[in-house]
Formats: sequence, C-alpha cells, structure tokens
Amino acid sequence: MSVLLNKLFIPSSVEYLAIDAQLFILELSAKVHQFTDCPQELKLGQDARLAFPELVGIETILQEILCGQRSDFELQGIARSTSDGRTLYLNLTCEKIGDNLILLAEDVTEMMVLRQSLMQRANEAELLLSALTASEDYNKKIISSMGDALFVTTVSGSIKTANQAAQKLFHYTESELIGTSISKIITDRDFLYRASQQNLLSGDFLKNVEVLCRTQDSQEIIVEFSCSAIQTTTKGLLAFVYIGRDITERKRAEAETNRALAQQKELNELKSRFVSMTSHEFRTPLTSILMSVDLLENFADQWSETKKQTHLQRIRQCSLNMKDLLEDVLTIGRAESGKLDFKPSLLDPAEFCCNLAEEMQLTIGQQHTIQFICQADLIRQAWLDEKLLRHIFTNLLSNAIKYSPQGGTVDFTLTRTGDHLQFIVRDHGIGIPPDDCQHIFDSFHRARNVRDIAGTGLGLAIVKKAVDLHRGKIECSSTVGLGTSFQVCLPLTKAAESSGLPDHL
Repeated sequence: MSVLLNKLFIPSSVEYLAIDAQLFILELSAKVHQFTDCPQELKLGQDARLAFPELVGIETILQEILCGQRSDFELQGIARSTSDGRTLYLNLTCEKIGDNLILLAEDVTEMMVLRQSLMQRANEAELLLSALTASEDYNKKIISSMGDALFVTTVSGSIKTANQAAQKLFHYTESELIGTSISKIITDRDFLYRASQQNLLSGDFLKNVEVLCRTQDSQEIIVEFSCSAIQTTTKGLLAFVYIGRDITERKRAEAETNRALAQQKELNELKSRFVSMTSHEFRTPLTSILMSVDLLENFADQWSETKKQTHLQRIRQCSLNMKDLLEDVLTIGRAESGKLDFKPSLLDPAEFCCNLAEEMQLTIGQQHTIQFICQADLIRQAWLDEKLLRHIFTNLLSNAIKYSPQGGTVDFTLTRTGDHLQFIVRDHGIGIPPDDCQHIFDSFHRARNVRDIAGTGLGLAIVKKAVDLHRGKIECSSTVGLGTSFQVCLPLTKAAESSGLPDHL
C-alpha cells in the first residue's frame, strides 16, 4: 500500500488512512489523529469506524468503491472540536488504491471560514457603502485591511477602488488601477458579462467562481472571485464589488494529484494487460510441453527414434518461445526503468541489413520473400548500437511476415536522406485499423484485427524504445487489407560528429 501512496502527490493540508475491505486500518499518516475526536482508537489493525463514526452506515458505498461500481465518495463539512475549543472542518474522501481503500482527510476550515466570512463581508460591504457614506475614511480602512483582493467598479467596468491586497496580488499601484477597466485584470469575458447582468432585486450574487486573471508582468493566475451589485450614493446608480482569493497553488496541487491518479490508472491497466497476455502466451507452450512429456513417459519405449525427436524438438521450441517472451518482458522493463543500455559502435548498416535479411529468409521458408534494397552506396560506416538495431528490424520484419498470412514480398529498404539513415519495412498484409495506429507502440497493445495470430504486443514497444535511444524517429502508415509501412530515421551526422567519423560517410 505504501508504495502506491508514495506515487500520489498529497498536499500538506491532507492526511490519509489506508483501510482494507473490512474497514480495518492498514496504514495512517502522522497527523491524521487531528481529524478525529477519538485519537486513542486510531491504531493499526483497529476498526476505522471507531475513530471516524461517519463511516457507519455507508459500508455498502465503500464496498461499491472496492468493486469498481463507484469511483469515490466524499463527506463534506464534517465538524470537529479541537482541544483548545476551536471548530475544525474537514472533507473526508474515500477512493480505491490497489485492493484497498484510502481515506483522504482534508482540512477545509479555512475554506469554510472564508465562505462564511466572504458572504458576511459582501453583505457588510453593501450595508457599509449605503449606510456609512459619510464615513468614507472608515470604509477605506475596512477595505484596505482585508486579506482578500477587492475591487469596486462602475457599471461599465471602470475600477473605482482597489485595496492593498489587490494591488499586491496583481502587481499594480493604486494609481495604475484607478480608472482602468477591470478586464485588464480579469480576462474571463463570460464572467465579466455575468457580473454586469446582476441587479439589486435578484438578491443573489456570483459566488466562488474560478477566474483566469493576468498580473502586470503578464503572469496568469487563478483567482476565486465573488461579485455582487451594490447601491451607490446616487440613487438608482449601481456599482459592482469583486472579492477574490488567489488559488493558483491549490489548483496546481490538484492538477498534480489528478496527474498522479491518471498515471496510477494507466499503470493498473498496464498490469491487467500484462497478466492477460502472459497467461495466454505461456499457457499454450506449457500445454504442449506437458503433453509431449506425458506421451514420452508413457509411449517412448514403443516409438521410433524419429518420433521421439519430434516431441523433444517440440519441447525445445516451446521452451525457446517462452524464453523469447521473457526476454521481451525484461527488455521492456529495462527500458521503462531507464536501464536499457545504449552502446553504439561503428558498423556498416548496409551489410548489417543484408545479413539480417538473409538470416531471416532462411527461417521463414518459401511463402514469404524479404527483398533488401540499398540505395546508399556511400554509407560504409555509422555509429549505431548493433544489438538495439537487431531488436528494431527483427521485430519489424517478423511482424511484416506474421501479419501477411497470404505470403508475398516484404520490402526492406535503406537510403540516406541528408544527415539521417532511413530504413523502410513495407508489407502487403492485413494492415492496422486507424483507431489502433495511435496505440501501436504501447506495451501489450494489439490491433483488433489480428484475430488468432499469436503475439504479445511487446515487439513495437521495444522497437520504439530502441529508436528513441538512437535519438531517431519511427512513423507508421497503414491501410487495412493493403499492408503496412514502417519508416525508421536514425541520425547520422550528429553521431558522426560525436564519434569523429569523416564527413563523407
């Protein structure tokens, strides 16, 4: 559990409590005790309902979250009495992490107090501006002492008043703000329009609207604004009061948390695809091995040497297939953790490709033909990693053959374009559906039209990692039923400069 929690970005105002399906405590943060009236009940292995009685009665909801029928559940505005007599407010959110639940307790006392005080201050501002017009100096002192930014504008949006908090937040002096349009500060036109449509008779005002604003140095910040219409000293003439608080950091923290949750969701999906793939890809060869072993144990003394060798060869081939699969999984693991080695050396790319094409042609039989074409006579040496290069083109050529079940020619082309080597592998097979093209380099992803053609969905992911290590690019173009073309571009000039190769290579 702690390993998963460490991947989450948890703001300082949030504490957590990890519980299992029976609501027993598995893990808790250091300061979560402040959110319960019974801190002595908050122990590992203890029932979480003893410390958080709000969980009583919602057990069914918590089970729905565990089963994936509900994403989360939140209890808002829970009040607690602190030891010094203050009231603490918290929001309690329950989400699923792995096979367990996590309770996130967030201190929202400041937000609750702010909401209460903001409404109170908006009402007070209206009363003060109408009833204490003779005490203008008194009003200015009240406004200037506010911790939140405050603007008073005319109906047309011209700023009449800007308190010190507003000046500090937006990096303007009072003289620079007075007389200018509020749109200079608030860039959200829709919010300004809605604010300008308010009137005294409605009895309502805009509350806690998140608005994109701009400071004098063109920095964009997010401010939570409330706005209401007020009566001025001139009967029938309205003004508008804007009160706002900078929430940029809070929104940034929320975005980081959402990003972490999205990454966790992606990781869970990846694990699911991995389990599904391995269970399928290992089951078939293991079944063949066990069947051959059973037959050899029971009938070996009755079979000819040729038949025995056939079953032994089947065992060997299935074992090699599983070894190759494990090697692919390990390669992806090393690539994802940044441990896949990149060890370039001087090699002749044309000779490498020609030898690889000949090797593969010997193993695929007569149904397919690999046609290698080299249009780069001047390329004698390049600074490339031979092992990674073999990963790239063995996978691409194997896929071209595998997904061309009717046979035919696979074109393998090498050219030079400026400072790059360009490799193209083109087949005339089943092609890739457009919706799958954007995911073909994702681990364990396979196109939906492969049907019963064996595969793991790891080959192209390994290819992409190997190309990236060469600082190259790979592109795919495909038409269903007509074939697929992969183009790999690997830098030549930059590699040559770093290794001292002559310019004419």
